[in-house]
Amino acid sequence: MTAPEDAHDSRPAGLVWEFAVRLRLLTDTHVGAARATPRHAAESDVHLHLDRDPRSGAPRLRATTLAGLLRHELLARTADPDGTAALLGSGDTGGADGARAPSPLPSALDVDDAYAVLPDSAAVSVRVGTRVDPATGSVRPGRMWRWEVLPAGTVFTAHLRLRVAAPADEARLLTLLVLAVRGLGGDGPGIRIGGRSGRGHGAVRADRWAARRHDLTDEHGWFAYHARDWGTRWDEGAEALTEPPEESPPGAAPAEPDLAALLDVRLREHGRAATAAHLAARPAHTDRRRRAELRMELYVAERSDPVSTGRPPAPRDLRPGLLMIGDAPADGRLAEADRGHRWRPFVADHGGERVLFRPVLGDTALFALLKRVGGRLVRDACEHLVGEGGRWRQWHGHWWGADTDHRPGAPPTPSRIRLRATPPLDGGAPLTTTRLTVDALFGDAVDGHLFTTDLHCGGSARVVVDVTEPDDAVRGMLALLVRELATVPLDALGAGAGSGQGRLVATRAVLTTHGGGRAPAEEVDLVAALDDPDGRDARTARGWLPALHTRITGSDTEGEPR
Repeated sequence: MTAPEDAHDSRPAGLVWEFAVRLRLLTDTHVGAARATPRHAAESDVHLHLDRDPRSGAPRLRATTLAGLLRHELLARTADPDGTAALLGSGDTGGADGARAPSPLPSALDVDDAYAVLPDSAAVSVRVGTRVDPATGSVRPGRMWRWEVLPAGTVFTAHLRLRVAAPADEARLLTLLVLAVRGLGGDGPGIRIGGRSGRGHGAVRADRWAARRHDLTDEHGWFAYHARDWGTRWDEGAEALTEPPEESPPGAAPAEPDLAALLDVRLREHGRAATAAHLAARPAHTDRRRRAELRMELYVAERSDPVSTGRPPAPRDLRPGLLMIGDAPADGRLAEADRGHRWRPFVADHGGERVLFRPVLGDTALFALLKRVGGRLVRDACEHLVGEGGRWRQWHGHWWGADTDHRPGAPPTPSRIRLRATPPLDGGAPLTTTRLTVDALFGDAVDGHLFTTDLHCGGSARVVVDVTEPDDAVRGMLALLVRELATVPLDALGAGAGSGQGRLVATRAVLTTHGGGRAPAEEVDLVAALDDPDGRDARTARGWLPALHTRITGSDTEGEPR
């Protein structure tokens, strides 16, 4: 909500904090337009446009979008609606049973629109999006669209202002702000921007913060804040982000890019040592979310002995396989190849100055593969246990998401299992192949049906899958999914699956469950459970299966699936 004038300055405030933050995209991102037919430069064949400033045409991240993401992150981490309302305001939604609702609270945090700056030699790309049918692994007919995508390395400079009515409120509001922006750290299932974030898009990281404190009860502080126009404020904030990092006091944590460390420095500069101590004494890992994360290492490969059903193989025992996640050939290969494996830009270092193109394991295709394997496993278990026919579908859709195709009139169900980021491939090598179409009747080549394809051979990827509010049933399903990928993977992803391409083998898989609050995280090595059936990990994993059987067979009649 970019304001041309001090629209909120009439609110009582004893002091104002001004913040500038450099947000860097780590993966492909699509921030959709608010209007169905915006004024864009490319309107011909694009279905989903980026949101852009109507005057300059620059891609932007709306203030309302960023404020909403911060609100959701803070509420999820703290489970404190009063604290969330104190920082980001609350609306008047009406009281229950006709009771008078509390008055709406204005937001103490003001946010401005942020505009995208693309990395050098990069541009907004128009790509083809698809909807993959988890049952078949192929693209659903008619489910293809073209959409604008911001590349990794794109930078948004966001400007925020925290208004504090009384000095006594400063410590609490700053603590809430630090918790809200923790999801911008780049690690964990934090804040994701834009659409298709469940498929790994929209990962973002706060590279650097700048902060400035204005005491409005002091004449110099009042003029330092109010005697500037908006353009000057934004320019000064952006300039502060380009200055060399400040030297931290001896023994103190680095002031950049952590906001808490920066606030400690600024508070002590203004003689607010007690407030700085209160901020430093906050719980180090305040996070009340109940969640689980499955970290896997997947190889594009096959077992050297495909019919062996023994223990999970070591990477040295694997035979590199072929993978094709279809995309347009690289610019230098347009005249030689018909199709190429998908490559995407990735930020190479924390500073984000280097952006490298790397082959990827896929996003929609990988998620569809995991969803398809999980669905087949619970379907087979339900049939073996003679459970209700529709029960397993309802439970599977609750976790993996469900479209409206099989449920006319029902809204789509969002997925509670999400791919954290599009995984790049390490190792392997490009491989060019030529194939032709053989006439099934005569056994010779069909004229004009000769294709050249740039595949990727071998390599591995680290995949992270996040689960919201997990229970033993979904943990049991994930354990079976890992067993499938580590022993006898029957399913594949990408093109050419029918001819043996796209095989993945899991060599490592650790499921970590976070109970929320002070509860310690519990780790279970699911590959070690397969390797040692009598070990602790195996006993823990087997203990989840009765809950899974109960959910998918319908013997639990207490209500909706969990």
